[in-house]
This record gives sequence, C-alpha cells and structure tokens, in this order.
Amino acid sequence: MRSIDEAVNVVFSDRDILPADVPQLDLYMDQILSLFEYGLGGSKRNPADKLLTKTMVNNYVKEGLITPVRGKKYTRQQIMQLLCVYHLKQTLHLGDIKALTGRDDVDFEACYNRLLAYKARMRDAIPPLLHEHLPENTDDPNARLALCLALSEVACYMRRLCESLIDAIPEQTGGK
Repeated sequence: MRSIDEAVNVVFSDRDILPADVPQLDLYMDQILSLFEYGLGGSKRNPADKLLTKTMVNNYVKEGLITPVRGKKYTRQQIMQLLCVYHLKQTLHLGDIKALTGRDDVDFEACYNRLLAYKARMRDAIPPLLHEHLPENTDDPNARLALCLALSEVACYMRRLCESLIDAIPEQTGGK
C-alpha cells in the first residue's frame, strides 16, 4: 500500500490545461474532447474513465451551464466555461454550477486564470499541512476509515463554503 506522503504527492501533482493550450480559434466537439483528454487525462482515477463526453457537453448546454452553441464549433469562451464546469462538477450540484457559469457577465478566461493561480498557491500550502497532521500509516482499516472520514468532512466544509458564496449571488437581470 502506498504511504500517505506518496498519495499526497500524486494527488497534488496533477496537470492543468493552461489557457495557452486552448487555441484561439473555435473548436469542434471532438477537438474539445481531445483537448480535455490530453490536458487532464492524468487526473483520472481509472484510465478508462471519460473526463468529458459529447452527451455531457450537450447536457451542459441544454441545462444552461454554458452558453448555446452556434453551429458546430465552440468558442474559446465556451471552452473556458467547460473548463470551469469540469472543475466545479467535482463537488457541486449542477444547479449551483449553473448559478456560477450560466451567466453572461463573467469573463471565464480571467476566472480560469485566477483558478490556476489559487491552485498553485494551494499546491504549495496544503501538502506540508497534510504531511504534518496526517498519520503516516493507514494499513490499519480503522485508521484508513477514520482518515477518509476526516478528509471527507474537510471536503464538505469546502463545498458548504462554495454553497454559501453561491447563495449570496444576486439574481441576474435581463439575460438568463
């Protein structure tokens, strides 16, 4: 079994799609799926998992999580919206994601750039904190369960903090 230190190092060494990786021209659906697979494939739990599918993207458009597509190509802004949705769907309900991304008053590329900056700072700050406070050995089933319960609670705190911020969003007028 891998140690907690090894697991933390693997989790916090994930790769991101950088804005420079997103072409300036509009992309077809298959190109977007390839971009996500290439850029974020290392974060999959199982190699066979799909990060993004045509059905998912179509549902995001239908549900208003991203702006409607004109024709068959997606704009850079829509790809940035998809990147934001991808990150948010890890923890939030679709209704909460829609409150954040289903808007016409957001610069998604600027927000995504901020995400990357925040994430870089968290990658530096969180692993040492975890190394300091987590047990080194989780071979014991009781220790493993207790640790997973505690980590799950931390994730719940963060989700509830997001929900609190979402609940404070004023209603958008005129558009959606």
